[in-house]
Amino acid sequence: MAKTRRLDPLPAAAARRRRFLGMLAALPAALALPGGLRAEEAPAGCRTLFVAGHARHTGIIVDRRDFDPVLNAQSPEFLANDWLEFGWGDADFYQADGEGILLGLKALFLSGAAVVHVYGFNGAPAANFPKSEVVELRLTAERYARLLAFLRAAFTRDAAGGVRRLGSGLYGLSYFYAGEGTYHAFHTCNTWVAEGLAAGGFPIDTAGVITVGQVMDGVRGKTMAACGAPS
Repeated sequence: MAKTRRLDPLPAAAARRRRFLGMLAALPAALALPGGLRAEEAPAGCRTLFVAGHARHTGIIVDRRDFDPVLNAQSPEFLANDWLEFGWGDADFYQADGEGILLGLKALFLSGAAVVHVYGFNGAPAANFPKSEVVELRLTAERYARLLAFLRAAFTRDAAGGVRRLGSGLYGLSYFYAGEGTYHAFHTCNTWVAEGLAAGGFPIDTAGVITVGQVMDGVRGKTMAACGAPS
């Protein structure tokens, strides 16, 4: 007796149609990315960084693995961290956490030296700074490399390439280092952050940037502005 062939519950065409509709329904969730982009629109090789807007200053946050803290800052303590936040400012005013009218006036008009502030931390940047505005940005790999070069160049270095660590920083595991550049009324810590972003090809106008609000206005809502366009 010949065996009877088992038939599928649905005709083949109907089954294919059902699978196709199921795939279409799943696409929005599967392809959605931050910023409302789809996977096919997200340029390959873009790198993530963050800009943090605090009460008095802004900072640039990068992946610690991209900035070797031993090679670039002689600070192996940071190797246990996920992220590094960089800030820059007047040596006296910044190290005093911006307290004091006289120090503030001196920084604006008679600044003698600059410092770099580096803070190492773990976890999501926004969660680490719950009282600050934290904006995610993305740069192409080439532009991101230029931003990292800007950060490395902010440190004053001796003939052997070493840095000078001045003391503990403002919060958590952080340090101040002797820095390059001159702080004054028209070139503040926030100007420096804008210049760093511009050095990395981010579309921000550095002219006249003095305050935290001006930096954050320049980056807010522009996560992908420098990711995927020609360098």
